[in-house]
Amino acid sequence: MQSSGRQTELVQRKPILSARQVAITVIFGAIAGAFELLQITIPGYLPGVNFSLSGIWLSLSTMIGGPIVGVIVAFVDAITGQVGIIGAPGFAIHVLILAALYPRVYRIENPTRRLVGYLIITMIALFFQYWWWIGLYSFVLQIIPFKAQLALQFGYAYWVYLAIYFLIPALVLARAPQFVAPEWRWPWQKDEEISAPVETGTR
Repeated sequence: MQSSGRQTELVQRKPILSARQVAITVIFGAIAGAFELLQITIPGYLPGVNFSLSGIWLSLSTMIGGPIVGVIVAFVDAITGQVGIIGAPGFAIHVLILAALYPRVYRIENPTRRLVGYLIITMIALFFQYWWWIGLYSFVLQIIPFKAQLALQFGYAYWVYLAIYFLIPALVLARAPQFVAPEWRWPWQKDEEISAPVETGTR
């Protein structure tokens, strides 16, 4: 019996998440969930709602692992947090904006300018995230009227959360930039489009 001579070509598809990204997801998801379940928070936000430290883990996981990792960590944080799963879209907004802008900021060679750039993109991501929370608290949960919440959020809470989202990730970016290098890609990107590491020296 003659063989057909046809060979089956096996195409190896790359997984959506690498082993490194899975590890990052597990580590930061566990930390975020533990902080929420143990209620390690800062009081003083709204009646019955404290300042969550989730911004630290969302930011670091996104910086290191990319948008998919950040969204998964955000989901874990939301389902274990004070507000519940309805808060996940707000976190996801922040993650996606941060992931879109962070690689360009990371490529800035001057460390001081890089930190300023990171502050700016954190402010932008948090600003757009806040409109989700304003709508949630004013129209869904009806905790506080819309106009009163504008004053509360942008006059006070926004700045507290900006410190939470910015300080520790910025410290890591300043002291150990190689640890938060964006060595990941969007699902539609090819490997050669991944940002190359940047030197940390000043110019």
